[in-house]
Formats: sequence, structure tokens, C-alpha cells
Amino acid sequence: MRGGLSVLWYGDPGPGLMVNRHEGAVSPVSINGRLFIQGVTGLMAYDAYNGLFLWQRKNPGALRTGVYRNYEPGNLIANEQSVFNGIGKECLQLDAATGDVVRTFVIPQGDGDPRRQWGYLACLDGRLYGTSTLRNPIAEEQHDRGLIYDSKATDMIFAYDVDSGDLLWTYRGKSIAHATVAVSDGRVCFIDSSITSEQRDEMLRQDKSAIANLTGEARQVAEERLKGLDVRLVVALDANTGDELWACPVDVTDCSGIGIGGGQLTLMSHNGYIVLCGANANGHYWEQFLAGEFKRRRLVVLSADSGETVWSKDANYRHRPIIRGDQIIAEPWAFDLGTGAPVRRTHPLTGEETPWMFIRPGHHCGAVSACQHMLFFRSGFTAYYDLEEDSGTRHFGGHRLGCWINTIPANGLVMIPEASAGCACLFSLTSTVVFEPKADHRVWGVYAAEGPTMPVKHLAMNLGGPGDRRDDDGLLWLSFPRPSSRPGLDLPLNVELEYWPGGRIVQRNADSTGYACPGVPWVFASGAQGVKRCTVPLAETGAAATSYKLNLWLLCADDSVTSTEFRDFQIQVQGESRPHGSRRMTQASMGLRAAVIEYPDVPVTTNLVVELIPKGNANDVNTVTICGLVAAQNSPVVNKLER
Repeated sequence: MRGGLSVLWYGDPGPGLMVNRHEGAVSPVSINGRLFIQGVTGLMAYDAYNGLFLWQRKNPGALRTGVYRNYEPGNLIANEQSVFNGIGKECLQLDAATGDVVRTFVIPQGDGDPRRQWGYLACLDGRLYGTSTLRNPIAEEQHDRGLIYDSKATDMIFAYDVDSGDLLWTYRGKSIAHATVAVSDGRVCFIDSSITSEQRDEMLRQDKSAIANLTGEARQVAEERLKGLDVRLVVALDANTGDELWACPVDVTDCSGIGIGGGQLTLMSHNGYIVLCGANANGHYWEQFLAGEFKRRRLVVLSADSGETVWSKDANYRHRPIIRGDQIIAEPWAFDLGTGAPVRRTHPLTGEETPWMFIRPGHHCGAVSACQHMLFFRSGFTAYYDLEEDSGTRHFGGHRLGCWINTIPANGLVMIPEASAGCACLFSLTSTVVFEPKADHRVWGVYAAEGPTMPVKHLAMNLGGPGDRRDDDGLLWLSFPRPSSRPGLDLPLNVELEYWPGGRIVQRNADSTGYACPGVPWVFASGAQGVKRCTVPLAETGAAATSYKLNLWLLCADDSVTSTEFRDFQIQVQGESRPHGSRRMTQASMGLRAAVIEYPDVPVTTNLVVELIPKGNANDVNTVTICGLVAAQNSPVVNKLER
């Protein structure tokens, strides 16, 4: 899945069949062209490609809530032929095509306690994995009334052979957190609370020796962490036999519980690495992130072969991380999975190497889900980020995601079963929506970048644009005014616009403007009309004068343009009228003429100033629209994506 998205179908199930979003029900799953959704009273199956209803099976007792807060593990998974649904002490294997029961797996009795139930559920390489969880009577009573109960931990992990139904192995621990169980690369990894005092003391000695050479704030933080040392035992089992491969004590201090919405400790495993981090359940806290409250949230990465720490760092992340290929996306940043090095990119204004980042403008609860080339999340509305295009967060208006993960990229589609049930917000689309890949000519995004914005080497600005986007050559055009309503998160442009009376921002439909501008027909669809003065900061005060090439993209009344000049107004750059170079793409449509005017050598120390001066009545300037402004030093373009 990559590129633009277009609605393939929308419809059932709607909110009437779905669990209230705040209860955090289990995520839908999809494989082999089928979409499986847990509703209030039963499990539903739909054709992923056309929305055709396939079957429904009542499954009383299967509904699990509190998954997004890590109170409960998920109990719904699927492979090519089957759907697996944990209910009570059983796991039903259902035929994916019909919903009929193929086999019933039962948890190993262990101590025979009747309160035990099936907890964690996974299926990989022909093995079905589960945990046996002990429910206390109070929690069970609450769950029967539809409230959240606490099944965070287990003391037994086991595996069945899917084809034969035979029990392969069981493993008994002490208190294994469900949120830390992960199956990958032939291993079952988890965290157990069975740390010994000797192991804790040894970890304490190692940490003390590590801070001996620290000074200042770094030493102070390290000493504070020693006082609240959090040591856990990470265990890896052979997925085939259940034999213990290794068990290592690990310092996970400040991986979770940092700042508001600190979240539970969780574990992920992929490609030979184990990631320990915080599973923060609430994504509302941008203000706290900007205030620095999450700076001490740590990522710890271990070798899955030995349990040795590969790297750890204060990662300052806002929400539950995910693994994508060889990267960890820890919102808003990304890190190399094997080294912890920040993923970097070229700043679109300065050309400097800065950390890659993305933002979620607007209301932004819920977790991030992903495929190799795209991220999916809530950002006011349903939103996604094309990682290859890297031109910002894009939105699909009128629709919202749930409080947990309900966006499933699979089958070459993006499937979003309805998950806004109980929402009081005014969203017009309260239904399941499924997208297909499609070249999108309305791909406006919200771009974010870290670091200084000056001196500017290259700026392409689309005045009045609905958002940021790249042209067909990969050049990133930044809109002004900026599209984000949350200062401090997007890439700021401190541009000042002064208008003649009646001046304003105008926007038109790019499909109807009629300007056949190669690669960028949408630049002329918006602009600042009736501009008196446009001031663009390009360098800090006191910088040496630098030569820029300036291109102005203008719309004006067709009859006001002659072969050599504009009849009703003149353009001043840096306070003086100056001869311009070539005039390109002059063409008329709907009574307006589009032109690109080039000034090849403009000296700038701090600000670039462009003024429109009427030759007669000031109202004549109100027919002029500045649609685009491109200022570039005589150096290679820095904000261009190589395609």
C-alpha cells in the first residue's frame, strides 16, 4: 500500500452494531480478502473488496474491552483459512469462509482452577499460542456488567499445533504481563516479574558504575533513576518446544510511567531485536509533549539472540511506538531499530540534516497503525502519512477513527471498520470505509520539520494553498498561511502579508482553473489577492547579503498584461522597481492571465520584500493575485524529493 487513497466502498457495519469507542474493544483483523469485526453481540465477516456481508456468529462472552489501556489482551486473530476467537477457557477455530467451528482448543488445566480463561492469543507458523489467566470473582462480576476487568498478567504460556490440535508445550512463570508477550523469529519473548534480589543488586551495581563519569544534569537524572530503579526479567522461549533460551534482567526505568498518560510497559520483537517501551494509551497530550514532560521516556532495545542490551536512550516520544521495517516510529520521531540513531532527512528550507518527524494536527486520540509505506492515525479526522512522498499528514474529512486501532492495511486496501460508536462529535460518515490505492491529485498535507528555518536556501511557497504538497518533480511547496492549527508542531513560515483595502486569501478548485502549468496546475488555484507588501524572512539579522533568484507566480486581469509590462500596477522588489527576466507560462482562462515572472539576481540580507504598487486606483491591485513565490540561492535545490 502506497501513494494516494480513494474510497472503494463504504457501508456496514455501522455504529449500531459496534462497541462504544471509549471501551477500547479488540481490533478488527483481515486476511485473504476477508474482514473480521467483533461487534457488541457477535463476530462479523465481510468481503474486503466490496463490503458483501458473509456471515455472523453470536459469541457471548467473547467481547473484550480495555485493550487499548492494556487491561486485556486481544482475543481475535486470523490466518489464511481460519479465524481464532478466545472465549472463556476456550479458543474457537472458525472456518474463515463460513464461520463454522473447525476445532475447539482448551487451555491446559494447570492447577485446575475453574476461574482460568484464555488470555493472550497469537498464531504463527502453524502454532497457536495462548496464555492462561486467573480471573478474580470481583473482576468477573464487573465484566458481566459490561465493565473493564483486569487481566494484565498470566502465569502460563502454551502452544498448540493448529493442524493436529495437539498441545505442544506449556511454560509456567510467575506474573507475565500480557502487553509484553511477543512471538517473532522462532521465539516467544515476554517480561516476568520473577526477578531475584541478587539480579536486582547486580543491575544496581552496573548502573552505579555507569554513572561514575557523568556530570551535571546527566548525572542528576541517572541518580534519580537509581533511586527508582525498575528491573524486569526478560525471557525468550523456543517457539517450537517452549524451552527457555535465555533470561536476562533488564533496567527498564522510565520506559513507562513518565508524564501524564504514562502507560504500561510493553514489548515488541522483530528482525532479531526486542524493543521495550511505554504503551501510552492516551494520545491527547501534545501540549505536555511540547512542554518537555516526556523527555525521559526511554526506549530499550535488546538482542533477541542473547538478551543483551543493544542500545537505550531517552527518546522523548508522545505515544505508543510501533516497528516499521528497520525503524521504530516513536511519535513524532523515528529511530533506527538496530542502532537507535534518529532517522534524518534534509530540511526543506535550510538544506541541513534534521530529525524526521510527523505531526497530528487537530484532535488526535488513538494509536498509530502502519504498513511499510504509510502510517494511519486520527488527526482531527481520519488521516494518513505517505512515507515515500514525505509531504506531510493528509486528511480524509467527515470521518473519524476509533480510540484504539481500527485501521487495517491489508489485501492491498486500507480497511477502517466503524469505531466511532458513542461519539458526540459531528462526523457525517459513521460507517465502515475502505480505501484503494489511487493516484490522488488533491494530496494536501501538513508538513513538519525540526530545527532552525534560516538561512533559507530554497523556498517554494503556495499562498492560500489548502496544505503542503510536492509537484511532479518532487519539489515541496509549503502553503501560507500554514495549515496546522497547533503552533509549534508544523514547519513555521513567519511571512507577513499586508493588503490593500479589500485584499484577501482566495481559493479555487484546481480542476476548473484551466491553467495547464506542467506539474503544478494547482499553484494558480489559490493565492493572496490585493497584496500591498509581502515580507519573507530568509536570513537572521546581520547576515551577509546573499543573491537569490525570485520567481513570482501571478494571476491578473487578462487585459492588464502587455507584452512587456503590467498596465495597472508595478512590482517592487527590495524597495525598487527592477527589470525582470523571462515571463513564462503566460496564458488566459476565465478572464485571468497566469504568468511566472523571474528576477534572477535579488540581494537579500534579512528579509525579501515584494510590493505591488498601483499606477492609478488602488482597487486595480485587487485584481492581482500572488499565487506562488519561489526564492532560491544559487545552489542546488534542497527541498526536492528524488523520484
